[in-house]
Amino acid sequence: MDFYLKHQVDLLRLTAGEQTKTLALLKQMQVELKAKLRNGLTDFSKARVNKVLKEATEIIDGYYAKTAGTLDSHALAQNEAKFTANTFAGIGLDASLPSEAALKALVSGSLIEGHISADYWAAQGNSLKFKYSGQVRQGIAQNETLQQIVRRVFGSKRLGTSGIGFPADTLRRNAFTLCHNSVMQTANDARMATFKANDDIVKGMRQLSTLDSHTSLVCVTYSGAEWNLEGVPINGNTLPFNSGCPRHWGCRSLIVPITLSYRELGIDVDKPKGTRASDLGQIPSDTTFDGFLKRHTAAYVDDLLGPGRAKLWRDGTITLSDLLGQTGRPLTLEQLKKK
Repeated sequence: MDFYLKHQVDLLRLTAGEQTKTLALLKQMQVELKAKLRNGLTDFSKARVNKVLKEATEIIDGYYAKTAGTLDSHALAQNEAKFTANTFAGIGLDASLPSEAALKALVSGSLIEGHISADYWAAQGNSLKFKYSGQVRQGIAQNETLQQIVRRVFGSKRLGTSGIGFPADTLRRNAFTLCHNSVMQTANDARMATFKANDDIVKGMRQLSTLDSHTSLVCVTYSGAEWNLEGVPINGNTLPFNSGCPRHWGCRSLIVPITLSYRELGIDVDKPKGTRASDLGQIPSDTTFDGFLKRHTAAYVDDLLGPGRAKLWRDGTITLSDLLGQTGRPLTLEQLKKK
């Protein structure tokens, strides 16, 4: 667990680096699009407007193609597989790596909520093209000046307007979230491939959720849930594995292996107990999210779960596992009360 928690910090640093590269591309795209509007829209004839919008579309497509290619997913998958194998070596177990063919197939087929990351980048580009052309045409239809159209599209710091959300707002937020999920999804897929390549020493998987006030309801409930390597719930868990982590946009949780115990391997040694990080400091590694919340104030729990859910939990009417339905999605407060 310590290996994986420390490594998660490294993945977040990698994500920050990818976000920095992406932001630089988005800012340069903004410069080119603004110049195209100011220098190309010399008159508002239909032919001139269509030409400018066509060229703007090509600029947007080009930059989003670059952002989609900044992350070397294959190198990341190779690194994650090696890291995972090394964690087994750290507790005295020999481990195998997935084949190169398996890793290449993994990268090409890695899905974030059913889509490859390149599709999400393309969708962000298409959304921007739609907004950009719409605002330009709207400004012309309302007889605005070129400067007014530029402000309509790009916003104005002086006037406190944001336009259609260039890097300072929507575009950056969407791009940063996609960078994060792309890194985490590839890392998760590579780790799971390594677990399955070592099914002689790995008997299952467990979700490790971050123990702090920013954890989602989904990951609060999934914390500590266990499955076998086929994704079938085990050890009292009833939640579906689905695709594992990330379970939602911006998810910080991860899937860790459950290895055979030393005694199951024929070694007469008990498993040592360790600690793990939380916003309370180091706590016993086997602390459940339920036990973690009981260490906190009512206000903390109310803020995390919501007052209604928190009251039901404190009263013993529901458990944390009741927060989600059979599909692994959060239930509403009314659904919980009926349940």
